[in-house]
Amino acid sequence: MTRKFRDVYLAVLHSMAMNIPLGRVKRALYRLRGTKIGRNVDIANGVFIEDSFPELVEIEDGVDIGPGVIILAHDSSAHCISPNIPIMLKPVVIKRNAYIGAGALILPGVTVGEFSIVAAGAIVTRDVPPGKIVAGVPAKVIGDTSEYLKKFKGVCDEHTC
Repeated sequence: MTRKFRDVYLAVLHSMAMNIPLGRVKRALYRLRGTKIGRNVDIANGVFIEDSFPELVEIEDGVDIGPGVIILAHDSSAHCISPNIPIMLKPVVIKRNAYIGAGALILPGVTVGEFSIVAAGAIVTRDVPPGKIVAGVPAKVIGDTSEYLKKFKGVCDEHTC
């Protein structure tokens, strides 16, 4: 497949995946682009998963991604200013049962840990430890998911929370 054809193919699939309301079809389209997506993953509308290098993104089982989230695995800013500098490529991994809030931005090279929460609008520039809550610009740890879940005591049991 030529580079030009590949780019058009990825762009068409990307546009369809971002806007189709059907979860199963959305996941299939992202997978066709090369993104690794586990089981029971929910991806809301308007989610932008790496346009040029989708194969660098891995989303594990049970992840929930809110509307308008952007996940990037490359940075071409320095390359645009000086073409001698290569485009930076770094994989992004979102681990099991993580939650990414609406409008969050995940930058190249970030791993979002298991059972962690990225608050809406956060800009994640470094790894999120497992079981932590991050928020802000840039995102910083603001809490622990085990503490957060205590608010729901009586609403759920050890099998549902």
